[in-house]
Amino acid sequence: MELRQLRYFVAVAEELHFSRAAGRLSLAQSALSSQIRQLERELGGPLLVRSTRRVELTPAGESLLHDAREILAATDDALHRTRALARGEAGRLTIGSLGPPPGELLAPLLTRLGSQHPDVRVEIRAFDFTDTVDGLLDRHADLAFVYLPLHHPDLVVTPIASERRVVVLPRSHRLARRKRLAPRDLRGEVFITQPPEVPQEWRDFWLLVDENDGHRPPISPHIGDKLEDWLQLIARGEGVDTAPAIISRYYAWPELSYIPLHDAAPATLALARRRDAEHPLTEEVTALTLDIAAQAGLRASLPIEA
Repeated sequence: MELRQLRYFVAVAEELHFSRAAGRLSLAQSALSSQIRQLERELGGPLLVRSTRRVELTPAGESLLHDAREILAATDDALHRTRALARGEAGRLTIGSLGPPPGELLAPLLTRLGSQHPDVRVEIRAFDFTDTVDGLLDRHADLAFVYLPLHHPDLVVTPIASERRVVVLPRSHRLARRKRLAPRDLRGEVFITQPPEVPQEWRDFWLLVDENDGHRPPISPHIGDKLEDWLQLIARGEGVDTAPAIISRYYAWPELSYIPLHDAAPATLALARRRDAEHPLTEEVTALTLDIAAQAGLRASLPIEA
């Protein structure tokens, strides 16, 4: 038995007229009659009683009509869901984030995705420092908000917006009352850096290596794998570090001070995805995020103030 035979039978059973059913199916009446006879042979008995004036269902035909409608409805529903998933119109989309994504980006993005793809469930997954690359490559997320620099041959990285960095200090630090700091003010300070699994280029950016002519500062033996652990180390006085300014808005701990950093490259937020991304919405989400950033007046780079 084939699905098309069930569709042919349902059309005849609902119309109780071969000619009308053939027209509904855009099929020759002789071909339709042949298919119904073949179906009856496969089932071992008549489904319809035919006469020159009318067509009626047999008890077997009435039973099959009920079941055939359910089978075809389930099949159509399965095809609809599968096609929606293939087009990215249903299912789950996981977005990773290293640190809190800006609300002026995330909230509109979730709103627009919910409006355009109501059947897609969007999940935000917090990344640790080691997830910057591995979280995407291991398919723990379809896309991720990350901070540059980030270079990997298997990732597509799109800069979204930039903001000034801040210096994160314990409240008791001698520089904690300054209104602004420059890289030269931090020479000799011990820095809290990220785990060795994190690309050295990325760690060097936050350590201000370029701003200090390639010299790396003293590094604390303590390493924070998670964002909160890293902040706790700084709060305990184990060292200092630089961070995107957004950290100061989301983690206003009384033990910490956030001082604007000048004469240094800004922190650039990017959206990264795998080159072989399977989810069909990844490119659309990237385009939506860029559009939202433009409307919000965010830029992918900012001038460095003197």
